[in-house]
Amino acid sequence: MPDILSTGVSGLLAFQRSLATTSHNISNVNTEGYSRQRTNLSTRIPEPTGAGFIGTGVKVSSVERMYDQFLSDQLRTYTSSLTKLDAFHGLSSQVDNLLADANAGLAPSLQQFFNALQGVADNPSSIPAREVLLSQAESLTHRFQAIDQRLAALRDVVNTSVTNTVNDINTLSQSIANINQSIVLAQAQAGGQQPNDLLDQRDLLVRQLAERVPVTTVMQDNGALNVFIGNGQVMVLGMDYNQLDVVPSDYDSFTLQVALRTSAGPGPDVTNFLNGGTIGGLLAFRKEMLEPAQNALGRIAIGIAETLNDQHRQGLDLNNQLGLDFFGFSGVTALATAAASSRNTGAATVTYDITDVSALTASDYRISTSDGTNYTLTRLSDNTVVGTYAPGAYPATIDVPSEGFSFSLDVAAAAGDSFELRPTRSAARDINLLISDTKAIAAAAPLRATESIANLGSAQISALDTTAGATTDLATVLAGGAVTMTYDSTVPGYVLGGALAGNLAYNPATDSAGKSFDLGAIDPDYAGITFRLSGVPLDGDSFTISANYDGVGDNGNALKLAAIDGTPILAGGTSTFQTAYGQMVSNVGARTHQASIDLGAQQTMVTQAQQALESVSGVNLDEEAANMLRFQQAYQANAQVINIAQSLFDTLLNAVRR
Repeated sequence: MPDILSTGVSGLLAFQRSLATTSHNISNVNTEGYSRQRTNLSTRIPEPTGAGFIGTGVKVSSVERMYDQFLSDQLRTYTSSLTKLDAFHGLSSQVDNLLADANAGLAPSLQQFFNALQGVADNPSSIPAREVLLSQAESLTHRFQAIDQRLAALRDVVNTSVTNTVNDINTLSQSIANINQSIVLAQAQAGGQQPNDLLDQRDLLVRQLAERVPVTTVMQDNGALNVFIGNGQVMVLGMDYNQLDVVPSDYDSFTLQVALRTSAGPGPDVTNFLNGGTIGGLLAFRKEMLEPAQNALGRIAIGIAETLNDQHRQGLDLNNQLGLDFFGFSGVTALATAAASSRNTGAATVTYDITDVSALTASDYRISTSDGTNYTLTRLSDNTVVGTYAPGAYPATIDVPSEGFSFSLDVAAAAGDSFELRPTRSAARDINLLISDTKAIAAAAPLRATESIANLGSAQISALDTTAGATTDLATVLAGGAVTMTYDSTVPGYVLGGALAGNLAYNPATDSAGKSFDLGAIDPDYAGITFRLSGVPLDGDSFTISANYDGVGDNGNALKLAAIDGTPILAGGTSTFQTAYGQMVSNVGARTHQASIDLGAQQTMVTQAQQALESVSGVNLDEEAANMLRFQQAYQANAQVINIAQSLFDTLLNAVRR
């Protein structure tokens, strides 16, 4: 009965292997990335006889890996999006907490500074009030610097994390290429049967790679897996692999970019294509949150400094001197050199200057030229071309009023050169207080208007004002001496004397309710000096406009300085400094909140994808225990068949012996 024995042995071996597979499943129930395996059985070739085909037993046709490619790809894609959102949310939460903090944020320092300005306006002769103002101004600059330092520290965190992530990507890519080689060899040795455990290990490596960077895969006929990242950049091609490099940006050595490595060194920049995984979250945070926050903070710093400086120069201090700049930027007021591309071949350098704080945006800009003659200025926040220019002669200065700055080229740039302008990026870092002497605070108005004690009419002069930012050269005006105005009914009007000569038309019959004048109509050097005359003068009545020397108790300029707090200046004259900072905090908070919502939703999608894949590939101990019992019984039954075959064979032998 050798056919019965052979059949029994085939069943014994088949269920022995089934038991081994089940045991393998149970042993790897907690192994990350393991896919449940199943032993597939099929009948052996039957033996033909005259009475028909007689079965010859069973064989193991394959050990199948329970795996769904679609579900695996779905989980990999969802995981890549999850890690991106997690990295973005983790860092953006830090920015949100920093800016919105009642103690660490900018809002309290802004309020305290303008309160101190109001204190000087209330008591301009008080030295303690002036000391408080300087103290609060110093605190304000320190707060700007501290917030910028925290943001710069987050930039360092991004750089470190990008470097570490790129190292992980390189290591995983090499490991995938190595395991590709093992899979190809193992599959060839097994006659085309798949090495399930190696495939699980490779899928786990690909999934870990997808956690760091967006991944797509293509299977080769020989079992190797090609891996692409980003927008189709090859990382693994069969048994070969590429590597990434972390390199400084063309425009900023403190900003790291990612490039494909070539035999000659760093190759093409692929930073903008890495829009998923941890590295995608890091790069998105830097571009969408960190850099705009630094720019917005710098815009507020420039706005405060330039506006305060303009107005402070319109006043007189306790030394009878015109006010100096209140704030500066490390010795240079809103003037900087543009960051040039490391790929530039020309010798041109670009500088830029702030011309209108109300028009400033929180964007960076790029100047590029394809021919060295024509230049294009692009606003990078929305990739809008702001303007095109052809200077012709050099050095050239080009005003960009719509953006609030001008830029200058010393010589012509070479074809293909480009420059990046960051008008506000470093302002919060560089702002500093330039005044240390309380007497140097220019609280008084520069001019005073006085009425002659000999006047007999009812005429009055009021609302004497000097406009900050007008063409008035106050130093020239003060050096020129007083301006007198004497009424003459034959004009009719006021005849100017002293520093100016001319007439101011004023008819009591029609102008007694009040008429405003600008001395710029008489002399352009006096443009912006305005006042109002009212009432009915008599011949010989006179007024004098003179320097407000020794105006210790005058608060004319201090009131204007304090009023800046509630004046819409930024964003085209629509936002105060407090409003601009509030909008900045609100934008960061809204973006962080949205990231939190997206993160929660994505986590749910990943969990569902994991459960779907687990239902196919996961090991169920209850099911495996049932299989173990079933295969054990089958094994024992086949062992009994062998036992019976042996008994029959022994009976036959005994019969022959007789």
